Amino acid sequence: MVKKCLLDTNICIYFLKGQFDLDEKIETVGIENCFVSEITIAELKYSVEKSLQKEKNRFTLGKFQEKFTILPIFTALDILQ
Repeated sequence: MVKKCLLDTNICIYFLKGQFDLDEKIETVGIENCFVSEITIAELKYSVEKSLQKEKNRFTLGKFQEKFTILPIFTALDILQ
């Protein structure tokens, strides 16, 4: 059975700030098995809009979103079963 990872908001924030290295984990399970929920994306977008460097952070978040499959919340809940 392939291990799947649903990245939560805190891990994503640490990663985007360069405080957490996801590369090893992603390499272990494969990028195709790493997911982010639409709730996490909404929380990250909210944080971007509250930040002082909105343009830079919007760009960074956009690049981050391109890397992962974004799951609707109900799908995100089912993926870990």
